[in-house]
Amino acid sequence: MKTKSTNDSIYIGRGAGKEIHESIRNAQNSVKIVSPYLSGDYLKDLIHLHKKGANVTLITCDKIEESRYSDFRVSDLIKTNKFHDEKAERLKKILLRFSIWIFIFSVLPVVFGFVFPFLFVLGGIMFFLGIIPLIYSIIVSEYNYKYEPIFRIKVFDSYSGKNPRSTELIHSKIFVIDEETAFIGSANLTYSGFKTHYETVIKVEDAKAVKDISEEIERLYASQDLRIKPVEEWAIGEKKGLL
Repeated sequence: MKTKSTNDSIYIGRGAGKEIHESIRNAQNSVKIVSPYLSGDYLKDLIHLHKKGANVTLITCDKIEESRYSDFRVSDLIKTNKFHDEKAERLKKILLRFSIWIFIFSVLPVVFGFVFPFLFVLGGIMFFLGIIPLIYSIIVSEYNYKYEPIFRIKVFDSYSGKNPRSTELIHSKIFVIDEETAFIGSANLTYSGFKTHYETVIKVEDAKAVKDISEEIERLYASQDLRIKPVEEWAIGEKKGLL
């Protein structure tokens, strides 16, 4: 992508990302962010914006992490949809019926076992064989769960490029606020990026340039160049205890 802007402000130094943070928190309609690294508290700001009705888009890699410095949890970004699994329900019914029929037929060898003692053994074997599908029918759940982000999130696998042994990292840091203002530069959506690191940030307010930058984020969101990590994968470390 190539664009031009005639209305820019340039910030260099520590705290250069301060205005980005303020703009994100004050967004009214939408926020689009590309940032390879993230801080939990700023993700909480995005969750808050989403709850207020703003459209949020986040592009990052390679996973979304929790931190001991924030009470943010990956599960805060995930909604769980419970749905009825018809195949599982049919399987439960088949196993239960199969088990019942085995139990019924296991009675016959026991009855005739008084005449032919070896049939007692056959009846016992059939009875225990009937227990297996019965237990499995109890274990199988007729409900399943689907996990999805609460807003638009794409986590790309930077090791899935042409040479998997090296990274093809999404390294850009881009912020588009309300489709009116864009920030580009070196600052990640992190505490250090906004507060402590020596960063460079360019604030773009030229309408055409902001539109071009926003459209580039959409192209990246739809990109097939790198493998996309589904929710179950980028949340796998937290999923065990939270989902």
